[in-house]
Amino acid sequence: MAAWERPAFDQPFELWREEGVLHLVLAKGAHVRGKHMKEFIRLVAALDNTGRSPVVMEYAEQVVVEDGARALLRRVCGANGHPVALFAVDANGQAQAEMFKHMERPAFPFRVFLERGSALVWARERRQLTELAKPS
Repeated sequence: MAAWERPAFDQPFELWREEGVLHLVLAKGAHVRGKHMKEFIRLVAALDNTGRSPVVMEYAEQVVVEDGARALLRRVCGANGHPVALFAVDANGQAQAEMFKHMERPAFPFRVFLERGSALVWARERRQLTELAKPS
């Protein structure tokens, strides 16, 4: 009889890069702790060593991000951090995102969106602005 094995990865998110934009999707009902945020930050740095690629974060239903994880994100991602477009699926996620924006006051560009398409447009605009600002 085969014994149950714990999954190799225990992260409440998926992360990938597509057309110069990093996509982070939090799982429905995810409880994001400091250890998860550390892994997210590490993976983003591995996917983009410039620190400038925009991130589109999809905040699924019933997601909770602990205070310590939010503070870690603000502290690590300083003034030159990745622009973040957060798409909140439900009112609770939107409220948490707005609270992060007002309480943590991130130095990196951060916007909250109610539509995925609007978040993608904003992120792509940030990528284009970065490309235009590159020295030739």
